[in-house]
Amino acid sequence: MASDSGEDAVWQAALDWSMRMHDGDLEDAERAQLHAWLAASPNHREAFQEAERLWTLTGLVPPKDE
Repeated sequence: MASDSGEDAVWQAALDWSMRMHDGDLEDAERAQLHAWLAASPNHREAFQEAERLWTLTGLVPPKDE
């Protein structure tokens, strides 16, 4: 069960980084933090790449008419 919460934390961090990147330019210190986080684990890199794919896909889906 601990691994699930660890995976959830990695996924949440990946989503947070992705959103921060797309909200605007990261400052140099933030960019360095992102690169350090990505280098810390292959799981971080995989989660970030998946978050980026999700971001791209959601941008391709037209909004639902309400």
